[in-house]
Amino acid sequence: MQIDTDVLIVGAGIAGATLALAMGRKGYNVTLIDRLKRFQNIPKGDFLQPVTIDILNGLGVLPDISRHCATVTKVNYGTIGGVKCFTGNYADLDMPVKYALNGEHRKIHEGVINAATALPNVRFYPGVNAEKLVYANGRVAGVMAGSDEGTVTITCKVLVGSDGIKSKIREQLALKYNLYPYEEKKAKMFVFTLHTAIPPEAEASFYFGQGVSCGAFPLPDNRVRVYLALRKDLWQKIKDEGIEALQALLHSLYPRLKDEVAQIADFKQVQSVPAFYLHTPKWAVDGAVLLGDACHALSPALGQGMNLAIQGAMELAGTLEAALSTGDYSENTLRSYEKKRRKYVRLIQQNSTAHTFCWFVKNAAFVKMRNAAFRRMGNCPNLLKEQMLTTSGYSDKLPSFSHLLRFAGLMKP
Repeated sequence: MQIDTDVLIVGAGIAGATLALAMGRKGYNVTLIDRLKRFQNIPKGDFLQPVTIDILNGLGVLPDISRHCATVTKVNYGTIGGVKCFTGNYADLDMPVKYALNGEHRKIHEGVINAATALPNVRFYPGVNAEKLVYANGRVAGVMAGSDEGTVTITCKVLVGSDGIKSKIREQLALKYNLYPYEEKKAKMFVFTLHTAIPPEAEASFYFGQGVSCGAFPLPDNRVRVYLALRKDLWQKIKDEGIEALQALLHSLYPRLKDEVAQIADFKQVQSVPAFYLHTPKWAVDGAVLLGDACHALSPALGQGMNLAIQGAMELAGTLEAALSTGDYSENTLRSYEKKRRKYVRLIQQNSTAHTFCWFVKNAAFVKMRNAAFRRMGNCPNLLKEQMLTTSGYSDKLPSFSHLLRFAGLMKP
């Protein structure tokens, strides 16, 4: 069996699905394949920043996705005991979308992929595994893939590897990368969905302790999602002491959830969150390009993985449209999207790493310094706005030197 297409996307996660929808709406023939027959309900990032919301609105899927999300108007940072140090308010920012959304990753993904596969020029084949690259005239020209029905050859004008952190396409392209698995080193991350008596406030909150932190995000239907990040040694201690130790830890970080935390009655309710950092120096070769987690990934501590995937897909859609219109699928052409995205991606990765370091901190003296820095952020409104604009997706500028001096306590606010 053979299939010919304009764009072949290997990997139908949120990045691949968004690209399929964008290219499909532009009128190109798109083939989307994924090795899984059914998508697994794995807890992943599901916090949609303002730029991402703008993109989903432009793709026509925001009304459907919004039904499964809660609105977030503010982001709080604080210390153990639920003590707020500063609050970032989306309404204070000069940008067209002044709120974020938090929902179920599965529902957000379904909204995008269902819209993509509803288009007559987008074909989706689940349960098809890309096994070997096909080359023609010195460039990538497709894949040989396996399925229950046998082998299929899919030829294309351009191939997109959107098959995740452990990308087989990246491996076959022999592109170098640096992968850091947090969970295999010194960190563990977990997620809990708790029911509340009343609708939660339209706020996301991060609270930091010693070697531990938690993030709480509202969900529809009187629910809240709590992410717990902690050092492996602390997690082992909690397991040894029992489920009451886990309840006590969560309560110490976020006292407002005292009654809800009691819903966690067994370690079987604890869902582990995969946590990786990935850097790939080059995202494309002649005829093929990487997208999403296949070329960059970051700690989920900042909740930006889905946003980078969707934003990157839209940037790549513009690059692919230019390539298809000229017939130029060279590395230089395909890497133009990388050049546009890399600065912002690296900035978000750096912010995420710093965010992760904040909860890695275990030494009491460093914890005291971190808490003081958090309190100073509340007295640096311009720096806070800069950081909010960056995480919202509307800025790729580094903080000014004077703002950093104020944040460090070396200049008066």
